[in-house]
Amino acid sequence: MVVDSAWAAIVLVIGLLPNDNLPDDGWRFSADLLVALMLPALMVFRRRHPDVTVAAAIGLGVSQVLADVEPGGSSIAYLVFAYTGAAFGQKWTSRLALTVGLSAGPLVFWQMHPMKTVDIGDGHYASHPYGAGESAAIMLLMSTPFILCWAWGRLTRVRRAYLTELEDRAARLERERDAQAKVAVAAERARIARELHDVVAHNVSVMIVQADGAAYVLDNSPQQAKEALGTIASTGRQALVEMRRLLGVLRTSAACASGSAWSAAASTWAPAPAAASGSAPSSRSRRPTSPARFPSA
Repeated sequence: MVVDSAWAAIVLVIGLLPNDNLPDDGWRFSADLLVALMLPALMVFRRRHPDVTVAAAIGLGVSQVLADVEPGGSSIAYLVFAYTGAAFGQKWTSRLALTVGLSAGPLVFWQMHPMKTVDIGDGHYASHPYGAGESAAIMLLMSTPFILCWAWGRLTRVRRAYLTELEDRAARLERERDAQAKVAVAAERARIARELHDVVAHNVSVMIVQADGAAYVLDNSPQQAKEALGTIASTGRQALVEMRRLLGVLRTSAACASGSAWSAAASTWAPAPAAASGSAPSSRSRRPTSPARFPSA
């Protein structure tokens, strides 16, 4: 609205400049002054209320032609409203602006009644009306600025709609990407949960076997029982290391998913680091642990 106000101030100054072709007094002077004030006022609100302002400007212009009021410098604002109707108005406003733009040339030509001066000889001149071809060319020339402004507004409208469509498409693709990333994160967490279950089940099975063997040979072979207990302890520690690593990956993926699901998917797809204690990865924990050999009873 600030930009429109600045342009309206320029049109107002142009419309109030003295013009020798306009009457100095009378009702036509008042009508010209009213047009010079009304057009800039409508320009201020043309973006906020395009349909109303374009219709009001068209009514003002038609009234000016019918009242035989000479166009002044503020009449340049009619070009702005031809652009406004095509760029910001509804369909009926755009079509109305195009129709009036096409009719502007014939209406102004009819209002001005231009005549051509012809030399009839002996230094005498006479005024004659233009021929049909000449009149058509003049009317077309007068309508051309309105048509060009309307076409410019139409191009602006199409470009704005195209940019809006691109923004909607980008937002839609971003939503789809986030949804796919969330699905990938959920699948990765499910895989880690399965791996955690396998690690726990394997190591607990090994510990149970070693504990049963240690209880079996505790009286007859204390050394083998001691080795079995050591195996139980190392297996338990290894299981704890694997559980901590997998739980750390789960926490990392959950924290990243709260901020950016796509970043979470990328972090969970990356290879998991080895445990800080230097233990082997989970594939090693799944490797069968050699149980201590116990003598038969």
